[in-house]
Amino acid sequence: MNTIETGARNLIDAYYENPTLRLQFERFCSQSQKAYQDLQAEVLRRHLQVPIPTNATGLATNSIDYYDSTENLDRYAFDFYPGLRDAKVEIAGEGLEAVLKVTGKISESSFVQYIRLAADSSRLVFETEIDWKELHRLLKTAFPVNVYAENAINEMQFGYVERPAHRSKLYDKDRFEVCNHRYSAFCDGSHGAAVLNDCKYGISMNGNALELTLLRAASTPEMRADNGMHTFTYAFTAWEGSFAQSDVVRQGYELNVKPQVSAGAVESFSGININRENVILDTMKPAEDGSGDVILRLYEAKKAAVDAEISIGFKIGKAYLCDMLENILEEVDIADGKVKLPFRTFEIKTLRVELAK
Repeated sequence: MNTIETGARNLIDAYYENPTLRLQFERFCSQSQKAYQDLQAEVLRRHLQVPIPTNATGLATNSIDYYDSTENLDRYAFDFYPGLRDAKVEIAGEGLEAVLKVTGKISESSFVQYIRLAADSSRLVFETEIDWKELHRLLKTAFPVNVYAENAINEMQFGYVERPAHRSKLYDKDRFEVCNHRYSAFCDGSHGAAVLNDCKYGISMNGNALELTLLRAASTPEMRADNGMHTFTYAFTAWEGSFAQSDVVRQGYELNVKPQVSAGAVESFSGININRENVILDTMKPAEDGSGDVILRLYEAKKAAVDAEISIGFKIGKAYLCDMLENILEEVDIADGKVKLPFRTFEIKTLRVELAK
């Protein structure tokens, strides 16, 4: 595994670089202070480097309204302003993972953020803790990217939905804030970029910017209901090639589902292996009827129909396709512990596996 290359005459000139990303840390000067401005990520291409300003935070104000938590979100775009001050930056880790620690205030709210880049990773992670004390404010982080796309891709539970990245029609203007699950992405035929998150599900997309909503500060239906300590993680990734060739779905899962580690020793084995990257094993669990059968729920994630081969690494007797309530629909063939299944775009399949006696 490669290590992270670093270079710095001082924090203003610090950079981190692995085979995929180059991160240039920048600060700006004003008459009154020096403040953390943003992090510059350069996606290393075969023939050129594409600069992408990332993690530009800012506050938006809102006029007082009885329904200020929902109805007036569209007004935020007109009153957006930087709110970061008293920022301090230090290098908190090097080697297999480079870490920058950023502390400071956003308006009256203090925060700590760890910006992480692991060796051989294309995912830049922002782990954030903030003591939120605002009222009538919305905190967003913006990722303007050098990717032209008429539509953005927003993940939903089993697949994704495409929504416009412009405001050319009244109907489009009404979608100033939309929902996403683990990722939202811009892509064209040759490259793309995505913002990942572990618990922040509102995002705005206009032009070439992905603007993730981090916190709000409404006064109704309860005054200062959102104030207090908040901990969350979001991330940025980019890739060469089409969306179907990207690993965005895997990146989203890796950010949200950490591997469980237990002490002990076991021979190397693979429980379930799927030969198609766009077919995801979302659930593996015991059957609800207490029979001891294993339920596998799989889905196609990238709007690309495919024939998949599921290899099962433990001894099984029979396998059945089921409905979502785990009622058996039909038996499927098993050959050398492998099951072949066709998937339509975004199709969900439930496989019931009977263990060998």
